[in-house]
Amino acid sequence: MKYWYKSSLAKAVLIILANIMAAMMAISAVRVISYPVFREGLVDGSRVKSYENTRSFEDKFRNQSFRIMAGLYETDYYETNGKYDPNKIVDIEEFDKNLTINGKNNSGLSYRLGDIIDWYEKNEKIVEEGAEDTAKETDNPIVVCQKADKTYQYYRFKDFAQKIKTGEWSFVLNNVDFNWETTEGETELLRRLRDGNAYDSEYSMGDDFQTDFKGVQDKEGKILYTNCWGYDGYQEPEPSGEHAPIGYDSLMNLANTDPKWNGRLSEASAMVGNAVNRLGSGYESYKNINSGIEEGNSNYSYIYADLSKKRIFTNKSEYTDFAKLEKNIEKMKSSGKYVVVKPKLQGFETNVKNTEAKLWRDMLGNFDSSGEKESVFVASIDTAYPIQDDYYTEYQMFQKYGADAGGVLIPGIVAGIVFLVCVVWLTVIAGRRAEDAELHLNSFDRWKTELAAVFSGGIWGLGIMAVFGLGLLSNGFDVGDYSGDYVANSIPYIVAGVAIAVFTCSMFLIGYLSLVRRIKAGTLWKNSLLRMIFRFAKKVFENLPGLWKVILVFGVFVAAHWFVIMAASNYWLPFELYMSFLVVFEGAVFVLLVLQTLGKNKIKEGIKRIAGGDLNHKIASDKLVGDQKEIADAINCIGDGLDAAVEKSIKSERLKTDLITNVSHDIKTPLTSIINYVDLLKQENFEDPKIQRYIEVLEQKAQRLKTLTEDVVEASKVSSGNITLECMNINLVEMIQQTSGEFEEKFAARDLKEVLTLPEEEALIYVDGRRTWRILENIYNNAAKYAMPGSRIYGDLKIMPGAVVFSLKNVSEQPLNISADELTERFIRGDISRSTEGSGLGLSIAKTLTEMQKGTFELYLDGDLFKVTIAFPRVK
Repeated sequence: MKYWYKSSLAKAVLIILANIMAAMMAISAVRVISYPVFREGLVDGSRVKSYENTRSFEDKFRNQSFRIMAGLYETDYYETNGKYDPNKIVDIEEFDKNLTINGKNNSGLSYRLGDIIDWYEKNEKIVEEGAEDTAKETDNPIVVCQKADKTYQYYRFKDFAQKIKTGEWSFVLNNVDFNWETTEGETELLRRLRDGNAYDSEYSMGDDFQTDFKGVQDKEGKILYTNCWGYDGYQEPEPSGEHAPIGYDSLMNLANTDPKWNGRLSEASAMVGNAVNRLGSGYESYKNINSGIEEGNSNYSYIYADLSKKRIFTNKSEYTDFAKLEKNIEKMKSSGKYVVVKPKLQGFETNVKNTEAKLWRDMLGNFDSSGEKESVFVASIDTAYPIQDDYYTEYQMFQKYGADAGGVLIPGIVAGIVFLVCVVWLTVIAGRRAEDAELHLNSFDRWKTELAAVFSGGIWGLGIMAVFGLGLLSNGFDVGDYSGDYVANSIPYIVAGVAIAVFTCSMFLIGYLSLVRRIKAGTLWKNSLLRMIFRFAKKVFENLPGLWKVILVFGVFVAAHWFVIMAASNYWLPFELYMSFLVVFEGAVFVLLVLQTLGKNKIKEGIKRIAGGDLNHKIASDKLVGDQKEIADAINCIGDGLDAAVEKSIKSERLKTDLITNVSHDIKTPLTSIINYVDLLKQENFEDPKIQRYIEVLEQKAQRLKTLTEDVVEASKVSSGNITLECMNINLVEMIQQTSGEFEEKFAARDLKEVLTLPEEEALIYVDGRRTWRILENIYNNAAKYAMPGSRIYGDLKIMPGAVVFSLKNVSEQPLNISADELTERFIRGDISRSTEGSGLGLSIAKTLTEMQKGTFELYLDGDLFKVTIAFPRVK
């Protein structure tokens, strides 16, 4: 195969190979991700040779140490004399400003530490259970009342409402157009108050009244409060009211009693909320300082030494003696990996790779922002791993898989190179075939560019969603450390990765190769929706004078609908009015569309009748309006013009036919005399050779003129239909044999040999025998005149299920530099020099006679090959 590299087989092999390479790259990528040691080697630029030098080890060691430091940092908040003290007094204002707890109530707003911790834990439990205890605040919110001296009093809504309902208090209102002193009126005011509406501004209950709130008075008419409103400030929920400030039953009671906090309920609530969250979350760190690293459970050890207080914090009993601090530090350093952190960077020591001294020093500095403390933090890992903790597990995994980690990337790199070769190869041969050099597009390439892109991307997106939906990644692995058998755990990811890679590769090749074919064919922009939109907009702009009415009607329709939608959504008018307007408007548009369609159908029907030959038909335009009326009138004028043009053409054709017929008859009489006198001259036996030659030429030209005259007369009759057909069943096999015999001498004179193929059975057709003979005579005569001497003429008669088909073909002596249709026109000859005999009417007459007898007449030219095919309906 000449262009084997463009064959369908080559394309299939390349596509399959590309998908295989994509799968290999996916496997390699997942394996690279699943090997922490390999990822770290890529980052560092060198291979990690031991577990203790991995980033996973360093991160785990640092994070565990920082967690312990964070817990130790919280110690001073929760302990008194080295022990947890739930009765420790927390001054909320001081803690909010300075983050310190001195155990004294200086601001008047203080809580016991145990109550704050309990408060936080109950809030966390509520969140975990997915429900918030807000029923109390929702059903019984706070009401704020302002006195004339600008001080405030806070009430729970139920207490406030009870005083109103019992008549102990009452509302004072001005400009009342509605009787608010009724039970319904009081209920409405209380509802508004409960919902947080402030009554120092106007509120309307409809379109016919307004009210102003003046205050609340007691039974004696004394104004107690000049203003009341629903509390809208910050409020930290107090679980069941159990946790109150020291000396008060609630935070609201504190704000009512203590002048310092009067009017500052929102500020106080925010401070309390911050303290609860800060101390509650910090308590978790404090409580879990040694969680998971208890003595005997971990290879990790630490010492935190408060040098100013000579106090030791550690998870190992052997390191609790402050006097042996330096000795214990050296012992920890000799056990394996370690870090020693002191307030000054100069004292920092470590043998852990990738450890930043400043980061550790800054973390230690968090113990005392003032810098007055002197402390040391030491942490170590026993790298003999005597205890089977997380460090031991990760160490074992590194020993098992670390050696072959580097081999997982090489297959992926090789697969990537092969994949690129496949894509480049497919790009070069996209749209090409092995058998030719033409560009071929498939049906997908003929989609609109944007639709094809959206389809490819959408199918890809659905496929990716399906992969995740099937749960192939449900048993995934943690790529952040060495815990667990990460190679075995990567199998689900490998399966999913291969599925995603193959599917992505397939969709990529479909979209990408279609894009390449579009670019090669120049249809990327030509067949785009954007270009179609631009061209549509251009057409609209160019035809704006004729389209402005349609655009205006459409704009009004859209505007009306949006107006109804906006009006209905904002309740500007009753809904029934909107619907009535919409129904009327849409009904008007419907009637307009129907009238336009009826007018269009009327014009369409009129055009069909005129096109069918009824040139006198007129489209009734009296009920049409606008452009349709103009179009109908224009079509009526076209019909008049066509009628006149057809009548003129028929008259001209009739004159031509009459002229040809009359002239032909007038020529025949003197031509007959000439022929007769030529015969008489031939009988005189002139001995002069010149005279004999003259008589011979005169006879040839007279006979040619006679043939031409007869052809012209017959062509005139045929074209005008002025002939009568006498049809009967004719066996076309016999007629062709007879015609072939008649032309045997003419063929022999030009050294032509006829190869005739006829069926053995009869080929009956219902035709006029004399006219059919003339058809065969003309096409045989055409072959005898114009076929190349010494060549063959092939005649072939076939009997089809419903037709009889005869074809005659030969090689032309003269170049055929005209079309097949031109050869059937009158006076057109294949001999452009017109040096041969013939009138140029033979094929035209044959075609017209064939079609008059319900047959078909076709010419086929291919270079110098000339073929004529006639077909007649077969008589069964």
